[in-house]
Amino acid sequence: MSQHSERGMTLMELLVAMVIGSLVITLVVRGLGLTLNLYDRVAYVTSSMDTQFRESRWWADSLGSLVPCTDLDHCLVGTSSSLKGYSLAPVLEAPGLRTEITWELQGVAGATTLVYKEHNSNELAMSLSLPQEAEFRYLGPDGRWSEAWNTNGENARLPDAIIVEGGAGDTWLYAKPGMRPYGREDYRDMLGIE
Repeated sequence: MSQHSERGMTLMELLVAMVIGSLVITLVVRGLGLTLNLYDRVAYVTSSMDTQFRESRWWADSLGSLVPCTDLDHCLVGTSSSLKGYSLAPVLEAPGLRTEITWELQGVAGATTLVYKEHNSNELAMSLSLPQEAEFRYLGPDGRWSEAWNTNGENARLPDAIIVEGGAGDTWLYAKPGMRPYGREDYRDMLGIE
């Protein structure tokens, strides 16, 4: 009888262990690559959603804090392509200060961009791409939508709502002024008189 003891792995066992190890490493690296790719895609979508949410909040907050007329020179004036008024929630200036703001629809390369401007400041273009036919609409106290608001200086009241509407009648943005519809010297809204 011969005593023969093994003190290591045979060449075949070593090759099998190396193949199994390399397969495991390959699968781990590939899974890590897929995970990083998925993370990048989710981060990109989340970033664009965050920007759109922030911009829609600018729209809603600035128009939700519109100040009613205190005199005929400081009233909201709106057309189908722009609106100008005074807000207590400006985007760039300190909140709480009555600031002149302007929202404008500008056509750019077959689409329309919504642009915001405060008194004596640069324009901020929103990233939301609107249809070329987009326009502002104003909801009056009678429940009717109109393409213009106070363009002749006869309406000292704030509209009940303001929307950006696409050509097919779909609403892209909505804002409801949260202030009283009339200035502080006029209490018709409290008495139920229009």
